[in-house]
Amino acid sequence: MFVKNLFMYHKSVPFIKGGMVCLALLNLMSCSSNDDDLVGNWVSKYEIEGGGRTDAVSVSYDNYGYFGTGYNADNTDEYYNDWWKYDPVNNTYTQLTSLEGSARQDAVAFACEKDGKGKIYVGTGYDGTDRLTDFWEYDITDDSWKEIDTFDGAARYGAIAFTINNKGYVGTGYGENSTYLKDFYCFDPSTETWSKATALGGNKRSEAVVFVINNVAYVCTGYNGGYVYDFWKYDGNAHPDTVKWEELRDIYDSNEDESYDDDYDNIIRNNGVAFVSGGKGYVTTGGKGSAGSVTWEYDPSTDLWEEKTGFEGTGRKGAISFSLNDYGYVLTGSSGSSYFSDIWYFQPDAEQDDNDNGSSSN
Repeated sequence: MFVKNLFMYHKSVPFIKGGMVCLALLNLMSCSSNDDDLVGNWVSKYEIEGGGRTDAVSVSYDNYGYFGTGYNADNTDEYYNDWWKYDPVNNTYTQLTSLEGSARQDAVAFACEKDGKGKIYVGTGYDGTDRLTDFWEYDITDDSWKEIDTFDGAARYGAIAFTINNKGYVGTGYGENSTYLKDFYCFDPSTETWSKATALGGNKRSEAVVFVINNVAYVCTGYNGGYVYDFWKYDGNAHPDTVKWEELRDIYDSNEDESYDDDYDNIIRNNGVAFVSGGKGYVTTGGKGSAGSVTWEYDPSTDLWEEKTGFEGTGRKGAISFSLNDYGYVLTGSSGSSYFSDIWYFQPDAEQDDNDNGSSSN
């Protein structure tokens, strides 16, 4: 989800429809509609504390962002287990108690409530030697960690996680023996136990994205030796006995008789991020081959995508994101040997403005 693992750099580069010409194939994800024709504005915030990194984890709870772990080849420690809290109103950072488990990258995180308190769960990932299955519970009130039951599935990194009905779901990823996965497991914080959930429909994958709108999880993008383009939702509002994955329209130009999906090939990527704002989902950064910045908006009421202003920071992979106060935030990530510590938030309906200069409030 490298120098972390050489397997993850073996990318293929499919063509893009629509007659757009790029000077270099490895820059395909940066080629898109002219941003002058697109809507949306990215605002730069101050640099995060804790240092540049890629493939960290992030989660939001009670309108604060929590993030940590990750990897930076330029630093002696390389793998991180630090933990931070971000306040979007004051644009401030607080260093919290570090994860007690191994330093790692490409882990997952989700948030739930237990006994009336906010909890964040962090697990799986890669520590430089092994894929991991351990899981840890962070108590937001007490600023403390405890180890919980080991993840029931196979060891993996590059998985995804989300919360529905106060239960955490973890699935997909890259397992042992170059195996791509699509199984899912559910964690119930009230019993502190894992159970097997319905596997994702369609393709196995790693480095996908997920976003949740109105208790429905949406999963797309990713890589399994080639870039995947199927798109699925998991409706947590359904009866527990009938809930299942439902396939939505593909994120590529699959309908030759209609024009709505002519540019959908530009949604396809791996190692991007997703967030929610105004009841819509957004996918940005990541890429096909090289680090990109193309941004798309998904409207669940129409099952249609619309391209928005591209991410205005340096194109990157391995970024993290969270949704706070109905804005989407994107931070950290890497491009080549550069590791980023910047943070941006997105105004989806604003006109693009090149003069945003690190405002400290929304």
